[in-house]
Amino acid sequence: MIDEPKLSRKYSVEQVMSAKRKARDRLVDAVYAADKDSLELAAEFVKAALRGTRPIPRPRRYKDLGLDD
Repeated sequence: MIDEPKLSRKYSVEQVMSAKRKARDRLVDAVYAADKDSLELAAEFVKAALRGTRPIPRPRRYKDLGLDD
């Protein structure tokens, strides 16, 4: 039996926009929760990636950030 890939499902515009809003909200929360040193490090990674001198690092998962909820 072959399962269909998840991306083959037809999503409504409302579902896509909701998912994008949730992702944006999570990113904003992560930025506000980050300390200054982490934000400086992220800025250096972005600058290096834009210059093309280093590959873009893989994002860390929320559980790896050590935040206690």
